Amino acid sequence: MDSEYQKTNSTDTAQANKDLASRPSLEESATDLKQAVEQLAAYASSLVPGMTWQPDTASSPYACDAPYDQTNGRQIHIPAYTTQGGDSAHGGGIPDDVWPQVRDKARELAAGLGATENDPFPFNEKVGDRQARFYGPNGTVLWLATRAISGDTGCRLPAADKPSVSTVVPTTEQPK
Repeated sequence: MDSEYQKTNSTDTAQANKDLASRPSLEESATDLKQAVEQLAAYASSLVPGMTWQPDTASSPYACDAPYDQTNGRQIHIPAYTTQGGDSAHGGGIPDDVWPQVRDKARELAAGLGATENDPFPFNEKVGDRQARFYGPNGTVLWLATRAISGDTGCRLPAADKPSVSTVVPTTEQPK
């Protein structure tokens, strides 16, 4: 049976492995992204009395798309942190009057993760229902909406699969 899905060829897979080796580990990336999501939630809460955030579900690694599909790379989606409280006039969440400040903080945190680009036009930009997405060439995404914050690590190698870097300096000295 033929499939529309074609596996990445060996040349492109070799390049993908080099790219992955140069990136932080999956675990490190997931920790950094989760911290950014939590910092953003705390920042929004500091601007809106009574607003709290809760993660929806646990995250788990999943396979990467091409050209990383034939590597040991995995990615993690950070579960959406959803808000309780906030803008009661529009069903809760980040009020429109503080949205620009929260979006700017998201941009700052995303840049620290290498996600320096953003969609030229917001997915959704109407009163009480806004969204912004920041992403980078390394696959990292930080997503902010009126009532949720989440992200994706992009493809990374798990720490156990990262090439080891030797700290031993070669020497020509003979043992005694």
